[in-house]
Amino acid sequence: MYYLLFFGAVGSLIPFFNIYLQQKGLSGAQIGWLGSIPPLVTLIANPFWGGVADRWQIYRQVLFLCALSAGGVSLLFLQANSFWLFMVLVIILFFFRNPMAAIVDGTVMSVVTRLNASYGRQRLWGTTGFLLASLVLAQFLTPQTMNLTFWLHATLLGLGCAVLSIFIPVEPSPQNTRLRQGLKILLGQPHYLSFFIALILMGIGLSCYVGFLGLHVLAVGGTERHVGLVWAANSLLEIPMMYFGASWFARFSFRRLIPGAMLGYVVIWGLIGLANSVWLIIAVVLGIGLCYGVYWVAVVGFVAKTAPVGLRATSQAMVGIAMNGFGWSIGSVVAGYVWDQLGGGAVFGFASLCALAAIAIFLKGCRQ
Repeated sequence: MYYLLFFGAVGSLIPFFNIYLQQKGLSGAQIGWLGSIPPLVTLIANPFWGGVADRWQIYRQVLFLCALSAGGVSLLFLQANSFWLFMVLVIILFFFRNPMAAIVDGTVMSVVTRLNASYGRQRLWGTTGFLLASLVLAQFLTPQTMNLTFWLHATLLGLGCAVLSIFIPVEPSPQNTRLRQGLKILLGQPHYLSFFIALILMGIGLSCYVGFLGLHVLAVGGTERHVGLVWAANSLLEIPMMYFGASWFARFSFRRLIPGAMLGYVVIWGLIGLANSVWLIIAVVLGIGLCYGVYWVAVVGFVAKTAPVGLRATSQAMVGIAMNGFGWSIGSVVAGYVWDQLGGGAVFGFASLCALAAIAIFLKGCRQ
């Protein structure tokens, strides 16, 4: 239920947020700069809230505070009209919202590991929530009703997730590891630095894709309803991949699954850049669900196996720091300027090249 509502909130905002900003008169460069702010906030927020939750074992309380705060801040966007006010609100929103997924992932992994259950079969409900929210909401959106995105986002987070935070199952850690000591253990593993850099490059590519997919759909002649259909297609095949993933993935190691999924992103992002119609884009993005289903389950599993005892939330937060922090920040700024100068095809071509570089660096680290 938590995954369903949390990612439903994300799905109600992410596909349409940049379209809303464009309607408010912001340029591609300004939208890119706003997209670079959440990742910078992640560098502080994820380790802060993850460390607080791990240090005092207060996962429920941290999730409740973050959900309630993020939901409330959402509604303030409805009164904003200037670039700088949007920037302040984005900082506050993502300070509370971004760490929630990492804390929930860490908590869920501790439970499913003890029960010998499947993380993917829990996480697929997040995909379901994202798909339903983006698809259903798109049927009601017009340039005059874009405010609905913020109302749904606020309700699902500030009401639904806040209440569920009180009941989420928590497995207490048998011992605590100091943050500095735990990070030293992680970064001291020979393959981990290359993994971290590869995540940064993937974050650059993902920021291009997420930030400018909706605008690219409009640029090739689509409408807000088509944007919702594209994002629904994006998530559709994640569900079977995550449901059956436990048995399928057991045949392969993480170091084969992760670059395999990255290669899928290389191909799909490249094809999106070449597509010149909405229906071609919809056909291509169906493959994203396959790639993401493999990629995310493999990354979360990889991190769970390498996490020091007592630092499960912090270790998952490190993924956010690399991919949604450093990588997303760089990618958002670069993509904004590329969009203004060269258009959507160049943005997605750049994303594809970043994923290709991530494969090379990850495989080199595995060989070492």
